[in-house]
Amino acid sequence: MNPQLNTLYSIVLKLTPTRRVTIRATMGHQAHAAFLRTVRESDPALAEVLHTPNPSARPFTVSPLMGVSRARDGEIRLSPERDYFLRFTILHPPIYQRFMARFLRSDGRPVIHLGRTELLIKEILTTPGSHPWAGYTSWAQLVAEACPKREIELEFTSPTAFGFGQQEWGKKIVVLPEPTLVFGNLAKSWNDLAPPPLQVDRNALRAYVEQHVVVKRMENVSTQMLRFSRWPQVGFVGRIAYGLMGDNDPARCQLDALADYAFYGGVGIKTTMGMGQVYRTGGTP
Repeated sequence: MNPQLNTLYSIVLKLTPTRRVTIRATMGHQAHAAFLRTVRESDPALAEVLHTPNPSARPFTVSPLMGVSRARDGEIRLSPERDYFLRFTILHPPIYQRFMARFLRSDGRPVIHLGRTELLIKEILTTPGSHPWAGYTSWAQLVAEACPKREIELEFTSPTAFGFGQQEWGKKIVVLPEPTLVFGNLAKSWNDLAPPPLQVDRNALRAYVEQHVVVKRMENVSTQMLRFSRWPQVGFVGRIAYGLMGDNDPARCQLDALADYAFYGGVGIKTTMGMGQVYRTGGTP
């Protein structure tokens, strides 16, 4: 099997606005639209598939705009004298190929639009070390490099939450970094997208997490509110250290791989709109 067919990518766009402008602080839905628009220019049919409501899994994530100043009254100011960064992760190589194809065309300077705001793309960063949020790996590499750790520490850098569907009283959303929620979500995402030979036994892993994984430390944990165009959404941010107790090396290896996968797959709901951005401390940003 060609290992390139199983590659996961983290792409960082280095951007600058063409003029001074003020934009909404919550712009994940606009970055989501910009990603689909870029894919659509190379492959309209693929963009339509990615836009399909409520799929079992979406093979990409979108970050908030990075490098911005503190929001005031729900808005942030952008200056052409500064650089900003926008990150996309892509977990299916054909999508990566279509996305990058747009920027290989020589039809003027490359730009991306967040709503009505035009941003000039100064650089596209994909290689490890070119930017803390850039890189690539493969499913097989994540598994091969996993080992049974006693502790896993994750930094949740954008609001993270877990959805449990519509109830008679409204949507059930949980904003606690409980081990079963974090690793259960990662395991589901992994199995939805990874090659079948590398998928995990979710029931067995959940049983281990319920009995043997604890929250050991929490640093700078708080909730933050995002205000999308039609609705507000709350989530948690901060650093969480999880202790992996008990002598179950296979389960701890699987959690180790899932922790590294979180950098690419994100955690929780609305990861294609800027939520659930995560990295493992000590290895990435």
